[in-house]
Amino acid sequence: MTYDMHIHTDYCGHCSGMSVEAILRRADALGLDTIAITDHVFRRQDLAIIQQIAGEVKRCTPRCRVIIGAEVDVDGRYADGRLVTDNVGGLDYVIAGFHYVPTVGIYPHRPDDCVLTPDEFFAAWRSSLLGIVSNPVVSTLAHPGRLPASVLDAKIYFDKMLAVYVEAARRSAENHIAWEINELTGMRLNDGYRDRWHRIYEIALEAGVKLIYGSDAHDPLSMGLDAFTRETLKKLPAGCLSTPDDVIRTS
Repeated sequence: MTYDMHIHTDYCGHCSGMSVEAILRRADALGLDTIAITDHVFRRQDLAIIQQIAGEVKRCTPRCRVIIGAEVDVDGRYADGRLVTDNVGGLDYVIAGFHYVPTVGIYPHRPDDCVLTPDEFFAAWRSSLLGIVSNPVVSTLAHPGRLPASVLDAKIYFDKMLAVYVEAARRSAENHIAWEINELTGMRLNDGYRDRWHRIYEIALEAGVKLIYGSDAHDPLSMGLDAFTRETLKKLPAGCLSTPDDVIRTS
């Protein structure tokens, strides 16, 4: 990979060794041409942290190009896909982070963590996803499918999920929202999902949605990792991965 469009810093509270300086050193050591530092925005107030990161980048002299963005969370209190803030006009790159079960705000690691029934969750996930990809302030949909893969049985729901992705891809294309091939997701999928994960991106490409790579790194050694991404790309048309310039917004 010549770029990495999803990197977190230690300001988010759950990273280790991810100071801005350490990130830039690691990016240059890897020979990356472009990185996007996209720390979490869980609340509107967290935008101040993004500005602090931008200031630290300006004081450094990295070889690589650095894009200041943010992974803005989807508000888990609702099922319409709204972000915790739409006040993102100063950012060149906005990733929509869909982490929490809609309406109940729970982060599920396994099906038992979700208090909704599978059908209730599916309905809330569907309405939220379609809302996210209808929001033109979003540049990229982060790790599409990670949330339902944590909750739903692939044997029962994967084909139903694909039908939702068809509509989501159409809306994404209309709003110029890319979909992310997320390396961290590949480490969390069970085989029932992993073996057919590429089908999500086939639907995206058929609708004209751009695909962009991001490691979702939370530690320096995870930056630029791409084993799952390469595994996925082998099942997709050659040359289908977009570049950072295809997805960033120029202010």
